[in-house]
Amino acid sequence: MQLYKFSGLFLVLYFKVAFGAYCDKETLHFSGLKKEGTRLYLSGEGFSPSCIKGYREAKPGGRIICQNGTWKGHFPPCIVVNCSGAPPPIQNGRVKRYTGTHGSGIEYECDKFYFLARDSTVQCLFGEWKGMAPFCKDTRCLPKSLSHKKGVSPDIRNLTLSGESLKVQCIEGFVPSGVKPLCSRGVWTEYGVSPCKELNCTVSEVPNGTLTEIGERKVWRWSKFRRARKETFVKVTKGETRSPGHELRMFELMACN
Repeated sequence: MQLYKFSGLFLVLYFKVAFGAYCDKETLHFSGLKKEGTRLYLSGEGFSPSCIKGYREAKPGGRIICQNGTWKGHFPPCIVVNCSGAPPPIQNGRVKRYTGTHGSGIEYECDKFYFLARDSTVQCLFGEWKGMAPFCKDTRCLPKSLSHKKGVSPDIRNLTLSGESLKVQCIEGFVPSGVKPLCSRGVWTEYGVSPCKELNCTVSEVPNGTLTEIGERKVWRWSKFRRARKETFVKVTKGETRSPGHELRMFELMACN
């Protein structure tokens, strides 16, 4: 009798399998569904779906059931997770707009005097923010970032606005060269020379005589009936047309007795 029952159950199972009254888990082709193990499910059997990272159950507590060779349940069983956390911040700027849905991006904007300098995108992908955030760059220029700044005063601290030229200030012994670097979106446009140049040592007039240039020597030719009372030598410390160390000879004159 027991053998008959066993044989009958075997025949029932055989016919169910033979005529397709079973379900194969491998036939469930849904994104995010975790397929742990492989087995056949008889009609009436089922399982609770679980999802991989980045997905969640569409119907928590739901089950997928095999009914006469067909899977029944809530499909798709797993859906993509949205981003719930705050998007990454940026310095000198802020998040302008975002939704946090899967595949969506973030729109940033910068503070006054700044602009977005890097063309990059941050997206929400499977519940996480992915990508490199842009950064905000100052449109203004710092005097210390000049490549040619010989003689420029270190006391210049004011930033130069984009589209404006440097307000030149020189240290002692230097004067403005007439060249003014232009600021353009945080970068100086320079012209190969410093905005300051060394102050030349010049002698424009000699009392009771004339001044002529002979090489790097100064020669004074005195008018008739005049004589030098005192000589003074002055060394050049800075200059372009006269090298440092060059001497100028100065005379104090008086009429002959």
